[in-house]
Amino acid sequence: MLSVAYHSLDALQQLGTDLARQSLSPVRWLVVDNSPLSAPLRVSDLSSASCGPELELALVAGSEGDGFGAGCNRGFEHLARRGWGGWIWLLNPDTALPAGDELERLSLALAQLSPLALLGTAVRSGSGELEPSGGWIDPGVHFRRRRVSAASAADSSGSATGTVPLHWLSGCSLLIRPSAHTPPARFDPAFPLYYEDMDLCLRLATAGAPVLWWPALAVSHQRGAGSHTPSERRQRLSTLSYLRFLRRHRPGWVLALRSLRLLLLTLLRLPGRPKRSWATLVAMAAAMAPFPSADTAVSPRR
Repeated sequence: MLSVAYHSLDALQQLGTDLARQSLSPVRWLVVDNSPLSAPLRVSDLSSASCGPELELALVAGSEGDGFGAGCNRGFEHLARRGWGGWIWLLNPDTALPAGDELERLSLALAQLSPLALLGTAVRSGSGELEPSGGWIDPGVHFRRRRVSAASAADSSGSATGTVPLHWLSGCSLLIRPSAHTPPARFDPAFPLYYEDMDLCLRLATAGAPVLWWPALAVSHQRGAGSHTPSERRQRLSTLSYLRFLRRHRPGWVLALRSLRLLLLTLLRLPGRPKRSWATLVAMAAAMAPFPSADTAVSPRR
């Protein structure tokens, strides 16, 4: 289990309680703290009696304000240094495991899959509605329109494993075996906020990895819990990730149309929202620069 935390103590304590009552205990629960300066976590905060003494917990200090992908990469490296080559369940701090047997069922499902696979579970909101935690990439401007739904969940009944092949999965609840890939799978730091999970799925699929969604198992998600990123910074980083995703994975004409629309909307909103608009313009300028160098192997850009 790997959770990336940012001001997420309350949510983590609730998740720890759920993990402690699982019918099959996790090998360990690794928490990467991306707020070590503003809201540092302590092992004692997460290993209380409610989490259970049998739950092995490890806490890794991240960098203040790092994103989800950077935190996951730090966790992957930590586990690799300790010789772990098995599956890792990426699970948001603000998720819940209501049934109590999720880990046991996942272990049985993973035994039927290729070690190269990426497996996402269903994610339901606090009200029980199915969240769009995966989908397909279509041609054209509206490339993210098709997402998982109750209908696609019903289609899984015809599969031997009960899974649905997709193009991308959300990192909210995602299972991956990084060491099975060559080079070992990592998120690309060029995507500081959002789209890092979509980029990872598309890159690994190009190398032959099955990308699968398993609706038979669902986690609950309290969307947005624990997030305190200032709006201007969030706007800048999310816009940067969005435009870099378009550059890498979509045709040039889609990038051009989407960028033009974004620019026009930003200029219209500039008088009323100067800070957010300026953050968008800064991100658009940064997105035009070459991609940051990284050790992560990427697929050719279109």
